[in-house]
Amino acid sequence: MNLFSYHNGAPAPLPVELRSADAEMLASIGYSGPFPSPLFNPRIQQAQWTGAKWLIIALSEEQIAQAEYIRLLSRADWHGFTEKFMASSAYIKARAAAAISLRTNVDCTELIAFLADTRTGKPHIVGINACFASIDSEIIFTEEDKAELYQLIQNHGLGIFLVVPNYAPSRRGLAA
Repeated sequence: MNLFSYHNGAPAPLPVELRSADAEMLASIGYSGPFPSPLFNPRIQQAQWTGAKWLIIALSEEQIAQAEYIRLLSRADWHGFTEKFMASSAYIKARAAAAISLRTNVDCTELIAFLADTRTGKPHIVGINACFASIDSEIIFTEEDKAELYQLIQNHGLGIFLVVPNYAPSRRGLAA
């Protein structure tokens, strides 16, 4: 698609009412072009308009990693995870322990608050993992409890963000 620059701004499609105008008329009202859409790989490059031409700039490793992190974060199903987590054996045990232990109660309360924050699109990942670790240090979870939590995390696209403390999944238990 051909794009046009208005007073050297970033090229964009012409407004509908100007699409039939000739180059001379467009130039007289401040448009230049046409400029073809830049061809680049948005995962590793960025197109930048200089006012006269497109430059294709390679992203740094840090920028690529940040973009990938944001992409994965946007695909994660925090709502689905939270709903299933509330019915998990680990949460049921933690909730029962919260009735007896103030520390577990505080950890569970913070965990629920952090999980609620995920609905705003800004999950407090460090806080969620800290709550998991703290609760794990207070309660004895079975390997089955931890496997269930691990599978919930994986099933909802959260494996890059959340960690089941003191758990290493067996190869046999991993979904293919």
